[in-house]
Amino acid sequence: MTLGRFSLITTVLLSICGVAGAATVTLDTNSYNFALNNGGGGAAATINKADNVEIFCVDFANDIYVPVQGYSAYLTTLTSGSDLSDTRFGEVASSNWTQMNTSFIDTTDANTINNATDLGRYQMAAFLVSNYNLAAGSNATNNGIQQAIWDILDPKSFTAVYNSATDAEIEAAAQWYTSMGGNTGSTALNSFLTNYRIVSSATMTSCGAGLALCGGFQEQITVVPEPRHLALMLMGLLLIGVAVFRKVRAAQGSNA
Repeated sequence: MTLGRFSLITTVLLSICGVAGAATVTLDTNSYNFALNNGGGGAAATINKADNVEIFCVDFANDIYVPVQGYSAYLTTLTSGSDLSDTRFGEVASSNWTQMNTSFIDTTDANTINNATDLGRYQMAAFLVSNYNLAAGSNATNNGIQQAIWDILDPKSFTAVYNSATDAEIEAAAQWYTSMGGNTGSTALNSFLTNYRIVSSATMTSCGAGLALCGGFQEQITVVPEPRHLALMLMGLLLIGVAVFRKVRAAQGSNA
């Protein structure tokens, strides 16, 4: 009976965690502090009026305004098996991505990107974000990284112009993805991406089956702080488990 109650408590708490993961958050954009030559770049922002983060553009066909208070957003994880249904590009069919131009980049690297899953494309974008040098501002490397992100997350419906100046950044992303297990993923990949999140507008709507979602603010990638509330919840669950275990052991000893 005691173990059954513990199992029920565990199920309820895990269910709460799952609901919390799908809930919207409040996104406030504060200052455009990482401007790049052709747009994009990054801004200082706050999530739920509490966590200060940097957000970085991964979506060239839409806009986000700075400063703005009270955007409604979804945060989506980037580790293996993540559900991308709340993201702009998570429903894009494999045939609806712009193909990499092998006149500009190595055929092997082009094929890696062309054959990547939607999640894989986001993962490569996160890797490229990690290579930004914010202190350097709008230099050639940072601008090349931004263009590479746009080229990788480029559905045919957006008609992006391929930029051959980003060869090195695109190839670096493809080679990193391959080294991390590609579409299969790996422990190293998931460890690297643990705190990365896709920041998507909660007001996006469908533009048709297999296409990127329409409307809403420009999609971003960020790195979030460790979730303190979840850690506390799990610690409480652990303490409950220890207490139940001791009661069960005591009951077994008295019945012996």
